[in-house]
Amino acid sequence: MATVDPEDDDAQRYVGRHYRYGPQRHARRHVDVAAFDNEREFEACVAEACEEIERRKRDGEPVDSRERVSGVVQEPGYRRRAANGRLAWRAIAHGVAPGRLDELDLPGNVSFVRAERED
Repeated sequence: MATVDPEDDDAQRYVGRHYRYGPQRHARRHVDVAAFDNEREFEACVAEACEEIERRKRDGEPVDSRERVSGVVQEPGYRRRAANGRLAWRAIAHGVAPGRLDELDLPGNVSFVRAERED
């Protein structure tokens, strides 16, 4: 299986994720396992990771009941748009409207309404 860099924001990628407990952070979180540019390889990786969890359960190893494997498809520019959305959200949370809000390339789940008063 040929993997790609999950941080490469110029290409569409299929990212396999494992929701598990991380002892370093003392919390459960999604951990990126691998990223692929091919959906078939991605599905094979997810199936292999699911089989690994099932094997651990069969062998009597301790497995968190919330542990699971999933995946996401990240379109080109996904990380840039997400960063822009966080920037705009933090600015507005601090009471500042970003000056070039109309120029930011934002994710599809972010929208703004601006109220203006006529004098």
